[in-house]
Amino acid sequence: MEDILNQLAMLNYSGAPFLIAYGITWNICGWIWKRSNCRIASLATLFQGMIALPIALFLMYLIGAFNNRPDTGIFNSLIIIIAMSQLLVLPLLISMFRKRHYTSIPFVFSSVAAVHFLMYTWMYQTFSYILMAILIVISISIIYGRKINNDKILSSEAAFACFSTGSLLLLNAIYLIVSHIL
Repeated sequence: MEDILNQLAMLNYSGAPFLIAYGITWNICGWIWKRSNCRIASLATLFQGMIALPIALFLMYLIGAFNNRPDTGIFNSLIIIIAMSQLLVLPLLISMFRKRHYTSIPFVFSSVAAVHFLMYTWMYQTFSYILMAILIVISISIIYGRKINNDKILSSEAAFACFSTGSLLLLNAIYLIVSHIL
């Protein structure tokens, strides 16, 4: 079992292509929060994964992760469950959007993403996913905790939540790539 997981991790740089794609889209969402209205920015944040996923799969194709993929057989169901776990928050996020709680969306989505990433620690046999998840939750907690207006989250705070999440994803991707090359 451990051999299969190690082969999978080596073949796809422990998921770094996904971290790169999603890190970029989270940062783009931060930029949108800075330059657009809250409604547009929240929609971009909600659906950034629709852009990131094809980019991640294309990056995986470029590095040859689909060639020589080990037969994960028994793990396939678990891998799919791990990958799809964060989709369970979409009904809540859509309800938040409908109630016009736009600026809360990045905070909730980032928190759920952090929990989602914990499972990749096991799959890729690396502590960096736990550390990244902890840092995401700490950073968005600090951003939220330092709110200027106690009644409402500002769009600038939502932007910082996106930038923080995206930057931490990219930093972990860099670490994973370097650790696989060395």
